[in-house]
Amino acid sequence: MEQYLTPNLVKALDVLRLLAKNEQGLSSSALEKHLSIPRTTAFRILKTLCHADMIQKRGNLYFAGPVLFEIGLLAISKLNLRERAVPILQELTRQTSQTSHLAIPSGWHSLILEVCDSPSPIRVASRSGTLADLHCSATGKIFLSYLYAERIDEFCDAIHPARRTPKTLIAPELLKQTVGQVRRDGYALDDEEYHNGVRCMAAPVFDMQGVLLAAVGITGPAGSINQDKVDVVKAAAEQLSRSLGKR
Repeated sequence: MEQYLTPNLVKALDVLRLLAKNEQGLSSSALEKHLSIPRTTAFRILKTLCHADMIQKRGNLYFAGPVLFEIGLLAISKLNLRERAVPILQELTRQTSQTSHLAIPSGWHSLILEVCDSPSPIRVASRSGTLADLHCSATGKIFLSYLYAERIDEFCDAIHPARRTPKTLIAPELLKQTVGQVRRDGYALDDEEYHNGVRCMAAPVFDMQGVLLAAVGITGPAGSINQDKVDVVKAAAEQLSRSLGKR
């Protein structure tokens, strides 16, 4: 069987596994030593993986990249996240009369995975498969706050956040303040920052190890989503977290 393997591909997979386990990052020399890879081979592998966004280089260290996380999260989502979320979203819509949705991080965006429409004839929500901006969507702010809180400057340099409405925050310092507020409150609010007249609210979903996996949110006309909806949104996210094994 081993005769059919591609040696450098095997080594590249070893690099990905090692970086996924080391949140503090590793230098190229450390990777060469851990995996017994020649320097030239390591250089080619690291360049290729960086080009594909599977890993990222910051300073002299390499880290697991957004595409690697995206692949893992999408794989998990296809197992049971969507299935477990649907009845919770249906109940959230029933309680709030707003369109509810489930999202997962996808690189520098929020990917809408599932939507449960409001019974109201006025519906304002993205469809499944939509990629939303992190800096001005409620689910996006959840991911920005729990996954990329220490990488706001990098995010701004890479994405150059767009001002979608007069209320959209795009300055790094303001986004850092938002991240702190979201983590303190345990929920995020898009207050007409993505679309005029539309407000969204979202809360984080964690897996059994306490790692952020997704976000649950509601979307509706600005006047219909107020502070009285916070507890029910947070409760729905917590219910989904517990169904995934969170203690």
